[in-house]
Amino acid sequence: MTNITGTTRMAGESQSDNSEYVATIDLGSNSFHMLIAVEGEEGGIRIVDRVREMVRLGAGIQHDRTLSKESQQRALKCLGRFRERLSAIPPYRIRAVGTNTLRVARNSGEFLAKAERVLGHPISIISGHEEARLVYLGAAFGLAVSSRKRLVIDIGGGSTEIIAGQGYRPLRLDSLYIGCVSMTRRFFDDGKITKNRIESAGQFVRRELETIVNKYLQLGWDEVVGTSGTIRAVDKLSRDIGIKKDWISHAGIEAIRNWMLESRTSKALSLISEQRRPVFVGGFVILSELFGGFGITRIEVSDGALREGAAYDLIDRLHDEDARVTAVRELASFFGSDPNQAGRVGKLAESFLNQARQGWELQEDFDRKLIFWAAQLHEIGVGISYSHHHLHGAYIIENSDLDGFSRQAQRMLALIVGNSRQKLRFNDIEWLPPKNALKIKRLTVILRLAITFFRGRSAVPPDETRLVAEGNSLTLIMDSQWSQSHPLTVFDLQTEKEYLAAAGFNLVLEYR
Repeated sequence: MTNITGTTRMAGESQSDNSEYVATIDLGSNSFHMLIAVEGEEGGIRIVDRVREMVRLGAGIQHDRTLSKESQQRALKCLGRFRERLSAIPPYRIRAVGTNTLRVARNSGEFLAKAERVLGHPISIISGHEEARLVYLGAAFGLAVSSRKRLVIDIGGGSTEIIAGQGYRPLRLDSLYIGCVSMTRRFFDDGKITKNRIESAGQFVRRELETIVNKYLQLGWDEVVGTSGTIRAVDKLSRDIGIKKDWISHAGIEAIRNWMLESRTSKALSLISEQRRPVFVGGFVILSELFGGFGITRIEVSDGALREGAAYDLIDRLHDEDARVTAVRELASFFGSDPNQAGRVGKLAESFLNQARQGWELQEDFDRKLIFWAAQLHEIGVGISYSHHHLHGAYIIENSDLDGFSRQAQRMLALIVGNSRQKLRFNDIEWLPPKNALKIKRLTVILRLAITFFRGRSAVPPDETRLVAEGNSLTLIMDSQWSQSHPLTVFDLQTEKEYLAAAGFNLVLEYR
């Protein structure tokens, strides 16, 4: 794959060219970023537009962990401006992700509903693990092709991602709940900079790093790469105050620390941009402690970060190289799920989905993937206990770090698996919009029926079986001779009929 080859909007591009673009939107805790690119040769990207706005969403987190109305309004106005640039790009070529602030805000669901209406596109909240993975991809592809081991650091507004990897493959990923916004609010909220405050903030960071440092030191690395606004600001400031190096050095860190102490307040940090100034000190303390804790001597700066990584990941999906497929396969293998049974169930579930798709208004792409992944994972809880294994499986899925998945997609997958047998319990579905909640229930019904046919783990699929769905009613049409020779399956379907009836679905069994 090639590196990022351009950073500005291309002049004279026609509206029709937009069908070849991919767009990624990063709703960060400090800044919102939009990147628009076209796929280059050998899988690289050529960036044709970048838009960045300092929204400070994380600064709007109140004491009750809700987003303030003011911060929401700033965010919505920004997304409204982003929407204009996205209007001609096909929706399947757009990916919008939210990070730490939207992970922790208690009213993030309410905000997301408004944000998606304004942006005109779904927004996925990603886990810290997924954020770190995408950061690493963006950083790795933004540098020269190399097989050297890299330590990648990204200091965001609400979290700091630390990743060790080799080439394009991350080996270890961690996301810490310390960022330039949260640290500044905690220790430098009034703007005063003192030696004692820097030491207190540093001690807090060292405590956060304590549990992970040795694991990274054991892995080792050949070079350290930094991404994000904080690191770029430190890199520029180091040179501005006289440390003339093309990387961030320990000498530069010490010079900046002394300069800040002499400045005494955030407002007096005149060499830093006015937008970055209010959150600079907190981010600097994190970087300073990373230098000391990890024994770093120099940090190279990469332009590639989360949004670039999301663009590469989106292009991989368009070329059927979806990281989610690998994540599901590895999780199923780790818990010893029977691949033959998963394949049988998945194939029949996909067939039922195709037959019910029109009557139940199901999508062909994501819904097909979701039910297939659920089929792959529906038995992973057996390794814990056969009793209630569907509930064990749901817990594993919801709490695992699955590459490529948003938090919403993982929760939907867990809902389907958690309701794949016995009584249907959709107690934790109110966070979904009503239309999506209904879709999850319908996908669950389809999976349950497919599982019922293969409860005996037979390799022979039932012939001439059809599923007709409309509203809350569905008719299962089966060959009468097949039904007579499979009485136990028919008995299981009768039992399933009762379970579905209790959940508001009317299953009709018809024999021909």
